[in-house]
Amino acid sequence: MQYFKIKAIRGKENANKTHFVVGKKVRQTIKELGGTMPEDIEMPEKSIKEIEEKHKKRLLQGEIG
Repeated sequence: MQYFKIKAIRGKENANKTHFVVGKKVRQTIKELGGTMPEDIEMPEKSIKEIEEKHKKRLLQGEIG
């Protein structure tokens, strides 16, 4: 198994290049393992934040506990 070396990345251009290279490798690995690509994952109807807010509101109103 190959691991990326940790190194100090300096500058915006180098950070962008590194981000691109790592992202490409991650996508390649997902494909090789037969995983679901991020753009193919279904979006939930509600966000986690919306669910948490609803749960908190119910807790505060004493509906659950």
